[in-house]
Amino acid sequence: MDIKIVDYGICKAIGETKKDIEPGSATGYFLHSDDMEFLERTDVINPKIGLSFGISYQFENDLEEAEWVDFVCRIRHPKLVNPISKEQFMVCTEEKDGYNDELAYDFYTFEFDWEMQFGEWIFEIIYKDKVMCQQAFILRE
Repeated sequence: MDIKIVDYGICKAIGETKKDIEPGSATGYFLHSDDMEFLERTDVINPKIGLSFGISYQFENDLEEAEWVDFVCRIRHPKLVNPISKEQFMVCTEEKDGYNDELAYDFYTFEFDWEMQFGEWIFEIIYKDKVMCQQAFILRE
């Protein structure tokens, strides 16, 4: 099974964005949206509060029927320090699942000044402990 990146860059959630509590994340939660609109295909991001960027991706296989799959989305990024908890983070990892015939999304939305760290941010999709695809972004002024 292969995974390909369909789109990437600056995006925005379509419809409701949900917060799932995740103590192991820099903010204490993950944001989720069932649909995303990609506004600009770019790998250079000028961060600001409220901006979202990320990827859409699709599993590729030769099966006639959709299959339920477990996979991991990982974002490697410069050090983020939560000013309240003082915890430091250099990676954001989220376990996901879904049907392999559906378009999926992984994105990051800047909600706080301390999240906007310049440098390389790499989105990776991991299936069966193997990085199947990745997209790097450079955050700069």
